[in-house]
Amino acid sequence: MKNIYKNTTLLFLLLFGGLFVFFFVDSQGVDFSQSATHYIVHDEEAEPGDIIVKKEGELVRSEKRYDPDIFGVVATDPVITIGRETEESLPIITSGVTSVKVDGEYEEIRQGDYLTSSSQPGVAQRAPTPGFIVGRALEDWEEGDETIKVLVNPHEALFDVDREWDEITLWEALGRIFTAIERDVPEVIRYILAFFIAVGSFIFAFRSFVTALREGMTGISRNPLAKGSIKFAMVLNLIGILILTIAGLGLSLFVILL
Repeated sequence: MKNIYKNTTLLFLLLFGGLFVFFFVDSQGVDFSQSATHYIVHDEEAEPGDIIVKKEGELVRSEKRYDPDIFGVVATDPVITIGRETEESLPIITSGVTSVKVDGEYEEIRQGDYLTSSSQPGVAQRAPTPGFIVGRALEDWEEGDETIKVLVNPHEALFDVDREWDEITLWEALGRIFTAIERDVPEVIRYILAFFIAVGSFIFAFRSFVTALREGMTGISRNPLAKGSIKFAMVLNLIGILILTIAGLGLSLFVILL
């Protein structure tokens, strides 16, 4: 009976102690979304606010737009840190709220905008087109701001472009096109290569057909007695041209499906 009493007392103490800690922390406004984990970063110039990507097993600063390997952001004053702190480690937020370095000159950033990595090491910019993002802006960017609060949540984002194409400037439209191309260079190259293969095979087939038809008509006019053999040779030539055309189209489809 004595042991049951001790165990019950201990249970109540733990319960009320936990409730006290919870309400105290809540009353102090502690935000657990600003918790970070220490990771070894292989980039000596990485600092708070930088976007971090994982390349070949190593964590470094991002250096290209729409980087699909975004890992997180080096935290600025995290409330809670997890993991062992070393000289080579930095507190990184992979999901939560922190300040992030931004470039508002590329495109003005407003609260709620999607942000992605830029060509500047570790710096974010507004994501005008769908793609891999680092998170969403929690406040407007003002002239001179180097960082803004961001809800970090790296993922592939699919969203509607805010403005129609006829409502943007020519330079902005070109910027969106080049950004999309830069984001999916291998895909773009495949489609361009497939296009040239298909068009090239069609042009080759058309020119070969015209040449064979012209030579056949000329041969028949010069030697009417060989009309049958000339027609047979023309048919064989056309079959060969058709096979080459189909092979070219098949090759272009193969390139697309690679």
